[in-house]
Amino acid sequence: MKRKTGILALTALAVSALTCGIFFGCGSDLPDPPEVKDVAIAAADSSLYGKAGAMHRVTYTVPDGCTVSTSVQLGGEAATAENYTFRNDGYYFYTAGEYTVTVFAAKDGMLGQASATVSISAAGAFVDDVRIEAAAGETLGRTGSVHVVKYAAAAGSAVEVSFQKNGAETADAVYNSADSTVVFNSAGKYTVTVTATLGETEAEGTAEIEIAAPASPTVTVDASSKNVRENEQVALTASAVCPEGDVVLSERFEASYRRNGSSDYAAADAATFTLNGSAFTPLVSGEWQIAYKVRTVGGATGEATVAINCRPATVTLETLTAERHRIQTNQPTEIGYLAKGAVERYDVSFDTHGNGNVTAEQGEGTSVRITAAEADFFTVTVVYTHKTNRSTKVTVDIDVYSVENLTYAPVWGEDPFGGMPDDVLSSMGHMLYFDAQFCSYTVKAGTQPLPRYAFYEVTENNVTSSNRDKKDVSVLYGADENTDYPYVIVANYELNDAGGSFTVKMTLTDPVTGYSAVAYKTFNVLATTNVNATAAKRIQDFVTGHSEFFDMGDMDYNQLCSDCRQNMVLTKTGVIMQRSNPDWALRDGGKDDADFAAIAFAAPTQNCRLEFAFRLLGANPATGAVQLGVGLCTGSGDDTWAGFFNLRSENGKLAFTNDLDTKAQKEYLSGFEMPAAERGATLFVRIDRMASGSSAEYIVSVKTEENAAYEQLARWVYNASTAAKNPGAPVAAFRLTHRNAGGCYAIENVTASDYGE
Repeated sequence: MKRKTGILALTALAVSALTCGIFFGCGSDLPDPPEVKDVAIAAADSSLYGKAGAMHRVTYTVPDGCTVSTSVQLGGEAATAENYTFRNDGYYFYTAGEYTVTVFAAKDGMLGQASATVSISAAGAFVDDVRIEAAAGETLGRTGSVHVVKYAAAAGSAVEVSFQKNGAETADAVYNSADSTVVFNSAGKYTVTVTATLGETEAEGTAEIEIAAPASPTVTVDASSKNVRENEQVALTASAVCPEGDVVLSERFEASYRRNGSSDYAAADAATFTLNGSAFTPLVSGEWQIAYKVRTVGGATGEATVAINCRPATVTLETLTAERHRIQTNQPTEIGYLAKGAVERYDVSFDTHGNGNVTAEQGEGTSVRITAAEADFFTVTVVYTHKTNRSTKVTVDIDVYSVENLTYAPVWGEDPFGGMPDDVLSSMGHMLYFDAQFCSYTVKAGTQPLPRYAFYEVTENNVTSSNRDKKDVSVLYGADENTDYPYVIVANYELNDAGGSFTVKMTLTDPVTGYSAVAYKTFNVLATTNVNATAAKRIQDFVTGHSEFFDMGDMDYNQLCSDCRQNMVLTKTGVIMQRSNPDWALRDGGKDDADFAAIAFAAPTQNCRLEFAFRLLGANPATGAVQLGVGLCTGSGDDTWAGFFNLRSENGKLAFTNDLDTKAQKEYLSGFEMPAAERGATLFVRIDRMASGSSAEYIVSVKTEENAAYEQLARWVYNASTAAKNPGAPVAAFRLTHRNAGGCYAIENVTASDYGE
């Protein structure tokens, strides 16, 4: 016998075999009907036995191999769906009364049965079997998907359904009581509570469900151009690909904006852009961000952005002439210029660069009205500033000089200071130059002595050293302030750490009319420090950075010793002007000689030439000495210097001697008359080395006029050699040395040529 425990599915099993004899005739050999025993009805919760709405289970025992079915009667009549239901392996009786559950067992054409009864009394409210299922065609546990709330409650109960999300009341669950459906609009853990009220009793049941957000759509956006100017239209392209089963519900473009350099984007003012469909036009410059935002039917959102840089609308400014404008003092003069482009987006102003003698204001149309209170050389800058992006400026310089009389006053060239760089090195001097035209002739600096009608002065000095003491800045006319070559000196030659700026004023007076013009130039002082390598590198960088002004040839800057740095002036056309007198004594541990330049070849050479111009600015005031050494280096080290040729003062004239006469055959080749050793004396020098067979010779040629032909002065012949310090060995470099505090002179136009073997 097999005992069955559980709920039988209700069937209308035909009791066609109730009497087997109808069809087959019964005999004593027919099997017995299967025996149904132990039929019992018990409540799943024993305390609720016999209560309407409570789950009851039917248990029984039948022989193995039987087919089992059940029937339910209420008060002797077949029960209906209004009276009871069968689910989850249990019976739920809703109507009060006596129920009979009959269990039928069929086997071998025979049918057995047995019954059990339960008396159901009317009960209070109850709620059972609360659950949440997906509606047909929907996805369980997804936001935006339709779900059905199911439950069991006593007949006649008033039912309320409420929701919580993550333990708190929520409006994200939208419930429709008419069909018991709910849509969850956001992800989270939801609890549904079903409350049933019957009479004066109340009961509730709950169920939980985890809702996940649907996958976001894949969103892209791009622009036809990401670098535009104001009022330039951009075409936007966008797309959204939704996860399977979802579609786009809404989409839109949004524009945000930040000024260049600001931290965060903010919603843009509608007056600052237009957005028609996918056509975007920025009306103000700055950084724009266009967001394409999408929402799907399932409640998922997606967003993509594209950044667009909008530059200010352009304006170009040009002068009407490249020439410097000439105006008369105290006479307001309008000077026009060209302005093209989106000028309406810019404000106009004028910058006089702090010149208190000049005023500038708006003239008629695109012009500036300029008034100068005195003769001056200056620049007025026209400034167009973007109205919303104030950092965007467009400028054009109006170069002007004012004179006392338009007819007879001097006329400045393009740069009255002759193109001189505006940065100088501390404790060093720089030659001052000018470029001006007079009513009767033209004077160019460096081609003739400075006329006395050009006058320099320092008008402002802001140069200080490490102890913050202000250092003197002087304009000198040669070593004794009597020569015709002005240069500016920063009196800081011991510390070499001066810094700051100073301004030089140049006044040019026409020698015939007496009318003047004035120009100013501000110079910045750069420290060199007392560390030799650092100073040499600073000087080298300075010269290289102003190669259009200075020509230093192949000078080896590492040969610049500290005392030399304090006694040198950079010139426009040459290497250096060496200055020395009691006010600027050499300062190198008591040494008399100071190397101020080395002109090196790529490799030692047998045949070469060195040329330079020597201009005497004055003998040493204390000793009357004048001496320049031209050293010969025959190797790579400091101990390979073979000796010097010397350009010196001797018996009132310049003389050319050789320290190594005793090692050579010497011959004077001409009766050239050397110039007197006095201020202004100029000598052009050429030293040729030529090797042939077992000898090497040096020929010195000189002249006093640049355009004249050289005349051979002297010749020295040495035995050919490869030994270091031997003048017969190949030359690796020439060295220029200031010897024995020997006067003040300029060394310019230095060139070195290597002719090889």
